[in-house]
Amino acid sequence: MHQQLFFIVSRTSLNKITSRSIQTMADIRKSMQALVGAQIVYGHGNQSGSHAQLTDQIAVSSTLTSRTIAESYDEAIIPLASNIKLREPYVNFENKVRFGRILEDLDTMAVHIAYKHNAPQLIKSINVHPLAIVTAAVDRIEVAVPHMNIDQDIRLSGFASYVGKSSMEVTLKIDQDNNGTWNHILHALFVLAARDPRTRKSAKMNPLVGSNAKDNEIIKNGELNRQRRLTEQDKSLFKIPPDTAESSLVHDLFLKTITPNTSIFRTRLLTENCMWMEETTLKNMHIGHPEQRNLYNKIFGGYLMRKSFELAWTTASLFAKQSLSTLAVDDIMFQRPVEIGSLLFLSSMVVYVEGNKIQTRVHAEVVDMHTAKRETTNVFYFIFKTKDNSPLERIVVPKTYAEAMMYLDGKRHLD
Repeated sequence: MHQQLFFIVSRTSLNKITSRSIQTMADIRKSMQALVGAQIVYGHGNQSGSHAQLTDQIAVSSTLTSRTIAESYDEAIIPLASNIKLREPYVNFENKVRFGRILEDLDTMAVHIAYKHNAPQLIKSINVHPLAIVTAAVDRIEVAVPHMNIDQDIRLSGFASYVGKSSMEVTLKIDQDNNGTWNHILHALFVLAARDPRTRKSAKMNPLVGSNAKDNEIIKNGELNRQRRLTEQDKSLFKIPPDTAESSLVHDLFLKTITPNTSIFRTRLLTENCMWMEETTLKNMHIGHPEQRNLYNKIFGGYLMRKSFELAWTTASLFAKQSLSTLAVDDIMFQRPVEIGSLLFLSSMVVYVEGNKIQTRVHAEVVDMHTAKRETTNVFYFIFKTKDNSPLERIVVPKTYAEAMMYLDGKRHLD
């Protein structure tokens, strides 16, 4: 259904797009830097970061013009076919496109679509947009073709699919050119939030209205997605205990790790083709350098996704003892911004295995070097599968109650 709705939206906007040359992702980044008055060179010129011209004396209109889905639609190209030098940062060791780089581009495109939807709020006197729009969550990325060719153009396109008061959903799609035919690669849902850069409080977005039956269907689906996200938060294992079936599953796993016919609970034994979850853990650390900043002089969320993805892929591939394919990215929440200069710690673990699929979880936290205080910034979920779809030879088993909860959480995401 996503494909059909996306086709209808893109067709209605195609005439506007083809009237000019299609922009590249590099063009998108430059236009957004200008839109918010971003600091181009760190430590030089505007030291206040974005929105420096948006002083308290600048009046911001409270009138919010309703917008249609077609008005937010846009697309951009990664010109890998013609720009050979551009292939260098995108190519992986298998001579395919690095999926982590695509995550960065998806994040950028989502913010661009959000700004385009809210374009009427632009303050023309200073040519700066009054909103600071950031990625709040990645609802889901479903990958149809996990290995993109490095010598063919990639097209990113998207539109606003639901808008609340201060947040919105953006639907994105990636296709790759194959001798004039655009082949579908992936579909994604991002959630964006708007802030007033002067007060740091939430800010209102332009309402979204449907102009036809298909538009109304898209908006309705967006509302259903919002309700689903709220329901999933309410059912979180951090809030309520596992249900009866989940509790039985954990207990069965526990019974398989103790010696039969004994009453000793402290002695734990692994059965054949099993591995303790804790033994799959991989960790690394990154310093938040200015090179990785976003429009607002915070560490770019797409960069965090790329680094987390690469750690998760390594974790899963080491567990499987083979190079894996990406199947999905699920339920990423950006809980707090990462400041420049932060020490970012990433910890990855295989939390669930079923058939040919591996569910990984990456926990990201920043550490204050002066106090050693740790704060969670993100939790990432990545699903991988074997390239030939053959079943995996072993599974993971939780040892502690906390690991059992991560095991059930991983199963929920995979299901």
